[in-house]
Amino acid sequence: MALQPRGSWHMPPGMKPPREPMFNLPTPVLVLAGIMIAIQAAQSYFLSLDQREFLLLTFAFLPARFGAAAELFSFPGGVLGDIWTFVTYAFLHGGWGHVLMNVVWMMIFATVIVRRIGTFNFALFFIITAAAGALVHLIIHFGSQSPLVGVSAVLSGAMAASARFAFSSGMGFAGLQGLNRYPCQSLSALRRNRQAMGFIGIWLVLNLVFGVFAILGGGASIAWEAHLGGFIAGLLVFPYLDPYSRTPRKPKPPRQDPPKKRPDHLKVIK
Repeated sequence: MALQPRGSWHMPPGMKPPREPMFNLPTPVLVLAGIMIAIQAAQSYFLSLDQREFLLLTFAFLPARFGAAAELFSFPGGVLGDIWTFVTYAFLHGGWGHVLMNVVWMMIFATVIVRRIGTFNFALFFIITAAAGALVHLIIHFGSQSPLVGVSAVLSGAMAASARFAFSSGMGFAGLQGLNRYPCQSLSALRRNRQAMGFIGIWLVLNLVFGVFAILGGGASIAWEAHLGGFIAGLLVFPYLDPYSRTPRKPKPPRQDPPKKRPDHLKVIK
């Protein structure tokens, strides 16, 4: 006997349809994008030349802070500035093209990471990859007076982190859609995964090309060293922040209380 449809549900009169969010992105990504765009707008339209210079000296990463120039010039923030600029440089950018391109990449790859590891762990991931990018840049450009700005090191780390789990199911880039619950691949398994190694190889080649063009051009407009530092940090650190890759803890053995002593008056006298 064929089943007859019993009718369809209709929205009651006067009931408003649910509102869809304008941006289907995690809140941390939207907040970061808003902060970066607001800082760039302030630099472009509101701050004077001296104020922009002070902003860079205070929050951009300057290898000169750690060279001979530090003995001749007092940088804003002092020792604390030497520490916080390892991260704060990621919020500054060199122009509208720079910040908008990074925001678009952040919406793609940072969104995947936030949805997988949560806001707090992503904050740790952001700090670690930004600091790693600045550290590699410092090692190669020690004492340089050129400031390092941009969130590219963090984005490179996010791309490396996504390679640890996106290709584990054989789905390729489709594994970045939705919430991928596959655990991270080990480094040995990653080396045997052709899709993952192809993805990493393409990133390395592009970064190498950008670096060669920057060197031949006589400038350091593209901080390929920071990209590399963030990429390596994201590749290595991500499994420790990923809740789907943590090994379950072994249950603790039951606690055994020491045997109770019998009171002296209950002891049998032989």
